[in-house]
Amino acid sequence: MTATVAYGTTKIDYSIIFRERKTMAIEVHPNCDVFVIAPIDSPIDIIEEKILKRASWIAKQVRFYSGATTNIYQNEWVSGESIHYLGRQYRLKISVGESLIKLQGRYLFVQVSDITDKAKIEVLVKKWYLKHAILKFNERLNLFKNIIERENLFVNTLKIRKINKRWGSCTKEGNIILNSDLIKLPIYCIDYVLIHEICHLKHHNHSPAFWNMLTKYCPDWVKLKDKLERF
Repeated sequence: MTATVAYGTTKIDYSIIFRERKTMAIEVHPNCDVFVIAPIDSPIDIIEEKILKRASWIAKQVRFYSGATTNIYQNEWVSGESIHYLGRQYRLKISVGESLIKLQGRYLFVQVSDITDKAKIEVLVKKWYLKHAILKFNERLNLFKNIIERENLFVNTLKIRKINKRWGSCTKEGNIILNSDLIKLPIYCIDYVLIHEICHLKHHNHSPAFWNMLTKYCPDWVKLKDKLERF
């Protein structure tokens, strides 16, 4: 049987499977279907209560499988603030001078004519992120040419931009689009998202064939998924 509960403004549709067991379990499958595996004769209100208790976790799993991102910390653009690059934490160091930005040691040094001009600081840092994202993402994509050639796939272009609520996507024309914020995450997160999108070049959905292909070329994708969710 199927049911629906409301979690804030989100509706969670789920299927209930009754089995001979003592405990209740919740599963979110790669196609975003939610299942409750419940002991026979479990009251519906108890099942609904269990769903609501795990609603935050369920929503997070659904977002991940649908390619959505979690909320990323919003910077204040002040000295001493933590920023991330390739999974490592650095400190922002802002000083007065001609426009300049460079990574050195554990600091990202930014020079601007006015340290209170946060908009200028933000522009400089985001341009720096984008520059390095273009270089790094193309470098990582080249490492997976063997997959592309073996599967007789075609990558038209790699596009890097700010994407709301997604880490990546691809089009039927062969364009792979990556969220520029990925440059803040470890290399293995970037590689996972790239392989995920390469598989979508062949399977434009989350069908069993897609997940089989992903498992073939990224057998530890479940572990990588869990790590990605921590950022």
